[in-house]
Amino acid sequence: MSERGKKFNRRSTRIQDRFVLPFETVSYMHSASLTENFLVLTEIPLHFSRFSVLRTLPSGTAITNMFNWNGDNMSTIFRVINLDTGEQIAQIPGSTFFNFHHINAFGLKMEDTTTILIDICAYDDHHLKTNKRIEPYAGARTGQGIYPISYANSLVPVQFELPRINPYYIGKSYCCFYAAHSPPDRFIDALIKADAESKKECAIWELPFTSPSEPVFVPKPHANGDHNSIEDDGVVLSVVLDQKRKQSFLLVLDRSTFTELGRAYVPIHIPLSFHGNFY
Repeated sequence: MSERGKKFNRRSTRIQDRFVLPFETVSYMHSASLTENFLVLTEIPLHFSRFSVLRTLPSGTAITNMFNWNGDNMSTIFRVINLDTGEQIAQIPGSTFFNFHHINAFGLKMEDTTTILIDICAYDDHHLKTNKRIEPYAGARTGQGIYPISYANSLVPVQFELPRINPYYIGKSYCCFYAAHSPPDRFIDALIKADAESKKECAIWELPFTSPSEPVFVPKPHANGDHNSIEDDGVVLSVVLDQKRKQSFLLVLDRSTFTELGRAYVPIHIPLSFHGNFY
């Protein structure tokens, strides 16, 4: 494992065997955010139902039928956990939304308090979970919340999912993120780079009759996130389906312009998936 991976693993296991958090209901949580000192959970109002489990398992229907949406009378709760003690230090009600992926979160010192800024991909409700193939991510928006949660606003004026950042900036102040463009009328059709500070789309890669998967940012060797490093110094990788050739290829993009640097075809169609990593 790289030093980057070891550091992240140490941070993510600091509260192992000590983190016990009671919930009145079991909420669906696909991802969470880590800052240097805190774990941030989004408890969305999509809840696991024991009755639905008993009904779903014998029928062999989709696992999503095991959950009930309670967004009409419940909001999303942000839970903030201290990584050193494993204690919940804050429970903050937010607006009602559904989400899969967090982009990043980091702490800001403000006088005698610590403010946590969290960026996530959010949806008005859970209906996307039952859509199939063509529009599984329709209607996504991105938001930025401040702890204590005081407002939420759009990061960039495009719909996207599967966000990634430079892994050295997880839990730190950052600018750049990379994502798959997900328009409401069709499946993922492009990759984008955006700036979380300026709230602008910086670059886009798209090609007719292709379906890219999650973009993975790979830092340049020795660009380890210190003060001498440039945040977006590296390349972006994605596995792309070429619908005409019925084959997939590994795409390599320039980090600034999203100009294609190269591609490598494989002799098969690689199924589209949520996540990938570079080792």
